[in-house]
Amino acid sequence: MKIKSIILYICIILVVLAGILFGAYRYFFGGLTQDKAFAEIAANQADRLAVNDETDLENANIVNIAIFGIDSQDSDKGRSDATMILSVDYEHNKIKLSSIARDTLVYIPDKDVTEKFTHAYAYGGAQLAVKTLNTNFNTNITDYVAVNFSEMAEIIDLVGGVEVDLTEAEREQLPDNDSLSVGENITLNGKQAVFYSRIRKIDNDNARTSRQREIMACLFRKARDMSATQYPTLIRECLSLCTTSLDYTEILSFSQILLQKDLKLEQFALPGDSVDAWGGIMSSSGAWCYVYDLREASDALLTFIYESIYTNSDIELPPATVDRSAVN
Repeated sequence: MKIKSIILYICIILVVLAGILFGAYRYFFGGLTQDKAFAEIAANQADRLAVNDETDLENANIVNIAIFGIDSQDSDKGRSDATMILSVDYEHNKIKLSSIARDTLVYIPDKDVTEKFTHAYAYGGAQLAVKTLNTNFNTNITDYVAVNFSEMAEIIDLVGGVEVDLTEAEREQLPDNDSLSVGENITLNGKQAVFYSRIRKIDNDNARTSRQREIMACLFRKARDMSATQYPTLIRECLSLCTTSLDYTEILSFSQILLQKDLKLEQFALPGDSVDAWGGIMSSSGAWCYVYDLREASDALLTFIYESIYTNSDIELPPATVDRSAVN
């Protein structure tokens, strides 16, 4: 009888623990919108993402994730108004952010057209946008996160806004700007930060992507400075606002690097100063675009992400998918 009571007691404890774990899972990850179809393609049909074994550096302890900011209320549709590659670099203990200008002229596979990169997401969602990245920049990305800009404002408000260096010309482009001053470390709320990241009229696409990286860098710093008791709410709320190919175990694994005390954050942009770029009019549509040698751009991007792992490799990049002859 005593043995039966002990067994019953153990079973009750196990049931309670299982309930607690399930409740914790639902609390943290119940709002996660995982793109399981994309994850299935990445796992079993990598050719549909243009993953190229000849330029693969998968043995490097570096994970690359595409981040798309979508100008639509639906993260499955719309153009990618902001595109970055988030590199979680365990090899060098770094987080790296690489921007690709939205107006970069690229070859869009499946559609078999040469157009602005921003159109790839509208044509085929995350799958075609990632395939376009891999095709043109010789990356081998198999994961992504997408967030529309209205949701991005909510994420920024969750951390209490972001601090940026604000000029008068930028201030004039922002909503509710009467109380804003200009200078360093000016706090913007979510709505203002989204407008800030999308400013186009006062300068160029390089400045625009720089502002976008500035916002992302501030978000990373804010997340690192938060106390452990604040993380549950942040994780739960942020995951509910994103669509991603990652599952919860992968997200937890990647987040561990934020706890490293000597973690560095580095930034890079294309075209930036790495390659010669020209603005021109596409012959096919008459639209303005950025044109640069995408083989040179690939070389600069891979050097930034992988450092000596790439430069010491024997990888031979294929010819550029786009060159200056594509514009008038």
